[in-house]
Amino acid sequence: MRMDGTQTYLRQFGLTEQPFAPTADPVYFYATEGHKECLYRLWNTIDACHGIAVVLGNYGTGKTTLLRKLMTGMAADPERYMTAVIGSPIPSWTSFALLESIVAQFGLRPAEQSFVAYMEALNQHLLENRHRVCTLIIDDAQNLNKRGQLELLRLVQNLETQQQKLLNLVFFAQLEWTQVLQAAPNFEQRINLTYTLESIQYEEARQFVEFRLRQAGSQPDVGPVFEEGALRAIHAYAEGSPRVIVTLCRNSLLLAAQLKTRHISHDIVVHTIEKTTLPNPEKRARVAAVVGAFVRPPAPVTPAMGGGPRERNARAQQTRDQRAADLLLRSSRTRQGQGSG
Repeated sequence: MRMDGTQTYLRQFGLTEQPFAPTADPVYFYATEGHKECLYRLWNTIDACHGIAVVLGNYGTGKTTLLRKLMTGMAADPERYMTAVIGSPIPSWTSFALLESIVAQFGLRPAEQSFVAYMEALNQHLLENRHRVCTLIIDDAQNLNKRGQLELLRLVQNLETQQQKLLNLVFFAQLEWTQVLQAAPNFEQRINLTYTLESIQYEEARQFVEFRLRQAGSQPDVGPVFEEGALRAIHAYAEGSPRVIVTLCRNSLLLAAQLKTRHISHDIVVHTIEKTTLPNPEKRARVAAVVGAFVRPPAPVTPAMGGGPRERNARAQQTRDQRAADLLLRSSRTRQGQGSG
């Protein structure tokens, strides 16, 4: 596409912006029941200054989007909240390097570069702001896998008055971090909240897609329409991962624009999966099974049924859809056979 291709493609569907951008934009945050409960519990822990909260989840389950939603809420009330964020700690950091990063994120510059000076500067800063809710948020916390790093975080979180903790710690991490936490009971026992994000179910996935289209300005008579078979194929391949759903929707929408149709059918999704994803026989076989179950074979033509143009077109479309499903199923079986040979 030319440089203006994206705008042309958006105008074709009557969209004001890309509904399936790969960034974690809070405007496109769709709160599933799991996300709502997680946010509710996080805000409760933070506002009550209960200390440590951990949000776990596989890749693409919405952790970073939740993080940004949390930050947006805090930024809206700077008199109440003081927040520092470490986006992705480096696994090789020493405990002092981690402390340096924490101090820097709070905007502090101690005159002396020593562990004691940095801890005193942080403690003093938190005491001076004890009328505010002070929170340190760490994304990709699974990178913190050294005992010294967790011990440093325990010491930092121990800063308190007789009434409250001076600093909340909120971690967003992959499920693999569970083993690291279990190996550090002195830290694990101080965790007030652990919440695990699950993959979303089909109905939530459908609402998720429709929500993002509405946010991008989609109108009923002009905007893209993801048919049920397409959404079921997307959900089956993505295994309920919001990030993968977004990627497949974005690439399917691009193909629909090329074909000049606003109806995204399962055959468009099947083609998109074949052409834009890594070979994965298991996932593709799962998509084929879903599509094969969803698409009914065309009914045979009999004199009693008639054979007008509309009926013939509908039967022809069914035939094409069934053929696409069959091809994908055969392709998946062939790859599985090659993998076992």
